[in-house]
Amino acid sequence: MNEVELRLPPDVAYVGIARLVVTAAARRHGLDDARAEDLKIAVSEATTNAILAHQRVEEEQPIVLAFGPEAGQFQVLIRDTGPGFEPPPPDDPDTRDWTQEGGLGVTVIRGLADEVMFVRERGTCVDMKFSVELDNHDGASDGNGSPDGDGSPAGSAFPRGDSSG
Repeated sequence: MNEVELRLPPDVAYVGIARLVVTAAARRHGLDDARAEDLKIAVSEATTNAILAHQRVEEEQPIVLAFGPEAGQFQVLIRDTGPGFEPPPPDDPDTRDWTQEGGLGVTVIRGLADEVMFVRERGTCVDMKFSVELDNHDGASDGNGSPDGDGSPAGSAFPRGDSSG
């Protein structure tokens, strides 16, 4: 179930907003820092591809991102209404021509997400899933404003507590 939906104009100026909002939600649901970095890159690639698909055909409809926890994973759907594309099959790193620019976004997304599907609808929907360790990361507060019980943000290197010293 995707609990949040974000609609963005098809302008690359909004890629950073997409990346920040999705990553913040994923961290709130327990995605650790290393996996959050993977998610950031994958969201940036997929959002940029969606925006470019709209710009190629002068489509002004928004890019839609839907995201949230799903059965031990954090799921991100990125939909465009561009002309769609047929994603290339996964590359064989031994035979891929690495000197060619472009076309690496799909390869990067496949390498970073735990699961990914490219669905052609009216446009393309990229469905990415990242595994999440759910213990103590359900987003519930401990009453001190943090899920860890020490009043610090989840995963903080600076736990709150004794401030004397």
